Formats: sequence, structure tokens, C-alpha cells
Amino acid sequence: MGSNRRAPADARTDAGADDFGAALPARLTFTADIERSPGDPTGTRHLAATTALLDLLDEAGARGTFFILGEVADSAPWLVCDIAARGHEIASHNQTHRPLAALSPATLREEAHRARATLQDLSGQAVQGFRAPYFSLTPATEWAADTLLETGHAYSSSVIPARAVLHGHPAAPRHPFLWPGGLLELPAPIAQLGPIGMPILGGMYLRYLPAWDFRRFARRLEGPLAWTYCHPYDIDAGAPFHRCPGLGLLSSLFLWANRGTTARRLRAMLAGRSSLPLAERLEEARNIAGGLRDIVPGPHRDANAPPDPAFC
Repeated sequence: MGSNRRAPADARTDAGADDFGAALPARLTFTADIERSPGDPTGTRHLAATTALLDLLDEAGARGTFFILGEVADSAPWLVCDIAARGHEIASHNQTHRPLAALSPATLREEAHRARATLQDLSGQAVQGFRAPYFSLTPATEWAADTLLETGHAYSSSVIPARAVLHGHPAAPRHPFLWPGGLLELPAPIAQLGPIGMPILGGMYLRYLPAWDFRRFARRLEGPLAWTYCHPYDIDAGAPFHRCPGLGLLSSLFLWANRGTTARRLRAMLAGRSSLPLAERLEEARNIAGGLRDIVPGPHRDANAPPDPAFC
């Protein structure tokens, strides 16, 4: 059932927003996953919210990478054209928003190929990047790296190299690396706090971490190639509350609340920094991957180990 309440912006959480990104590196790439808003009965709120993200980047003089769901491109081709026309990289978020573990190799091959072809036709760009829904490239789905290479992708940005509530790959390197087949992986930047690794540059961390904690964690950020991530709904502070299908009341409230902080924090993070699309940083990433050669572990995990509280 809907509500006309607006998502609250917690002033205590956002205190000190002006210097929110003070500890971040001088080069920080903006990325966004363009998908429908969870719990939105209209199925259209992501369109205006994406335009608002584009306006924010224009104001900051920043360019970034937009991982676009194929289903969104099919229903709103004008949005893909607008993103490309404003100078941003078009990349793939697959055709449907399902974790890799829910797909067979054949299904992923079909979906990845279809989404990439659509995005290329609409944007006029060679689509090089892929981000798996839910960052779901894990030890159990490493087979997907070869499939992505087969479907023409040059890089993936699909790994959280830490334990996570949903999907994580704790044994993966925390810097750009090559999968055995040759696909370049750009893992999420992680801040380590004791035994806990957190992808603080986006998602729920960007919304909920108090500013002083964020600055403290940012000083511990691992990974030489930093990028932030968000969704259109993360800045949609005017969205009415709706319970998300398949989620409980508390989880739905968690996804809905505190959206008013995100746009302000993104502005602070981008201010005075260079933001280039990931496609324009691939040479940098390959040099890092070549100079720091880790052995990417095979598909295994300790099922008895507790997850980190990583939300994305």
C-alpha cells in the first residue's frame, strides 16, 4: 500500500556534507546502475531520477559510466540516447535484473548479447563494460567471466571482494585483475575495518554512514582505481513508500529511507575531482592488473564463515 510520505533525510547522518569526500582520491569515477525502482507500481520513476543524475553530473562537470539494464533500454530508448549524448559511457547491466546464479551459461550468453546489441545500436558506442545485477560474480559464478568475454565485453565491474550479505567474493583481489580467460575485472573499492570489508562508495553505505565515519573509512580505502556506484532510486527522495515485492516491511523501509542524502553526498564527492568513464581508464586498470598479478581463486567459499554486513 502506498504512502504520500517523503523519504526522510537524516540531518545527523549528513552533518559535514560539505567536506564529505575530503579523504577520497583526486580521480574518482562515477558509475550508476540504471534499473527500475524497487516497489514502484508505475515502473517509471527511474526515468526522471536518471535525468536528475545526469543533471547532477553536468553541474559537476563530470562524466561517468552508466550500466543500463536491457529491459530499460527496450522500454525507454530515448534515455540511452540522452545518456550517450551527454558524454557518458554506455555499459551493460544485462538484459534482466537477476543474479548470475539464477542464470545458466546459455541464458547469460543470450541475455548479455541481446543487451549489448541493443545498447550499441541506440548509443552508437562500442559497449565494453558489464556489471552483473547485485554484484553477483562470486566464487560460484566465475564461469560467467568467459561468457562475458565471448559476448564481446572487455571488462566487468561485478565483484565485491569481501564477504557480503547477498553476493561477495572475499578471496578476489582488491585491485583490477584479469580472469584466467582474459576478461578485465574492476572490483568494488573496499574499506577495511578489522575483519569487515565494506564497499563504502555507494549503495546503502553512501546513504546511511554518518559523514564522520565515511571520512574515517575513506582513509582506509583499498584499490588504486576508485569508483562510486548508485541507482536512480537512491536520489529519488520524493518517492512514496511502497512495500517491495518479496521483501519484508523493514527491508522495504530500509531501501526507501534516507534518500535525501545521496545527491548532496555525490556532489561533495565529485567537487574538485576528475571523473572519467571507466572505458577511459582501462589502460590504467590493465597496467595495474599486469603489475599486480594475483591468482584468482577457484569457485569455493567457506560456508560456515559469517558474512560481512555489506549492503549494495
